[in-house]
Amino acid sequence: MRRGWPFARICAGAGRSPRDRGATRMSAHQNGVTMHGHGIEPGKNPSHRWLNHLLGAGVAWLIIGMAIAPAGASFNPGKLYQYILGFTLYLPALALLATQPRSAVELWRKPLMPWVILLLAWGCVTLLWSNVSRPADEAARNISILLFLIAWHGGIGRDVHRIRQLLIGCGLVMVPVALLAILKFFVHPPLNERLVGFGAMANANLAAAAMSAALLWLYPWKFHQLKYRIAQWLGLLVLGLFVLLTFTRSAWAALFAALIVMVLCRGGRRALLYAGIIFVFGCVGVILVMPMLAERGWSLRPEIFMQAKALFLQHPWGGLGQGGVFRFEAGGEVLTHAHNMFSQLAIELGLPGLLLWTGIWLALGWRGWCHRHETLGRIVLALWVFATVMVQFDLPHLLSSPRPGWLITWLPLALSMSLDRRTTAPATSLT
Repeated sequence: MRRGWPFARICAGAGRSPRDRGATRMSAHQNGVTMHGHGIEPGKNPSHRWLNHLLGAGVAWLIIGMAIAPAGASFNPGKLYQYILGFTLYLPALALLATQPRSAVELWRKPLMPWVILLLAWGCVTLLWSNVSRPADEAARNISILLFLIAWHGGIGRDVHRIRQLLIGCGLVMVPVALLAILKFFVHPPLNERLVGFGAMANANLAAAAMSAALLWLYPWKFHQLKYRIAQWLGLLVLGLFVLLTFTRSAWAALFAALIVMVLCRGGRRALLYAGIIFVFGCVGVILVMPMLAERGWSLRPEIFMQAKALFLQHPWGGLGQGGVFRFEAGGEVLTHAHNMFSQLAIELGLPGLLLWTGIWLALGWRGWCHRHETLGRIVLALWVFATVMVQFDLPHLLSSPRPGWLITWLPLALSMSLDRRTTAPATSLT
C-alpha cells in the first residue's frame, strides 16, 4: 500500500495492529492465496487483477451512486447510474464468467446460492402470466442481481482487506452526503418535515435504510489510532442524526434492534453495559417522541396487510407474476405495493417464491449468528436484524433494480459468501 494514499491506509490497514496484519498473512498462506500490494488476489494473471479492480469499483459505485447520481421515476436509478454500473459491474461480471468459467461453479457451491438462483429463475417463470407491461425489464432485474453476486464472489469476496476497504470507504463517503442533506434540511425544511437524501435516496424511507446500513458497516471496525477513532465516531453521529431526522419509525426500531444485537455479540460485561446504554437511550427517545409516534398511528398497515392476504389467496400458487400490477385502497389512498416485502413476494411469486425467500432469509440470519464472533459476521447479522424489522413496514421490493433496499438484502447475502463455511473462533484478521 502506498504511503501517499492516507484514505486507503485508513480503510485497509491503519486500524489494524501488526499482530492482526501478521495473522491475516498467515491465514492467507494457509489457504493457499497469494498476497499482493492491494490485498489478496486469487491469481497472478494481470488481466484478472485488473478485472477484479474494475469489479470492486463497480460494487463501490453501486452503493455510492445511489446517494449522488440523479434518479428516475419513483426513485429508480437514473440512466447515468445504470450506464456506469453496466460498464463497471455487469460487463466485467460477464467477462469474468467468460474468462473464468469455474467461477460459476464456485458460486453455485456457495451456501444458499442454489436456492437464490432458483428464486430468480422462478421469478422469470412467473413472467409468463404476469400482467407487467415490459417483462424483459423484470427479467433484466433478476439478471442484474445474479451478476452482482457473481461480481462480488469473483472480484471482492475472497479478499478480507478489500471487503474492509469497501465497507469503510463507502460508509465514509456516505457521511458528507448525509451532512449536506442535513444542512439542506435545516436551511429549506420540507413540507412534511422529514429529511430525505439525493438521487435514489430522495425518499425518507429509502434514505433511512441506506444511511442505517452505512452506520452498521462503520460501527464494528476497530481503529487503534485516536484520530481514526474520532473520525469514525463523528461519522456515526452524522449518520445517526440523518436517520433520526427522516422520522422513519421502521428504521428507528430496526436500527435500535440491530445495534443491541451487534453490541451483545461482542460478549462480556462491557457489551452488556453498552447494550444497556443503547436500550435506555432508545426508551427515552420513544418517550420524547411518543406524541408524534401516536399521531401517525399504524399508517394503514393493518388494512394493507388484510388486502394483501386476500389478494394472495386468490392466486396462492403462481401469484400475479413478478412485477404484476395491482392496487389497494385504504384510508382514502390508492397504493400500488404491499408495504411489506414478504407480502409483496407472496402476491407476485405465490407460495413457492415466499417459501424460497423465507428459507434463504432465515438461513442467512443463522449464518450471521454462527459467525457473530467475527467482524464480518456481526455486520451480516446486524444487517439481517435491521432488514427483518424494516421490511415488515417499508421497502417491499426484493426483485428490483439496484436500490437502497439492496443494501439490506442482497448486500448482506453477498457478504455471507465471504464467511467461512465452518464456525470459527474470533477472527483476528477482521477485528
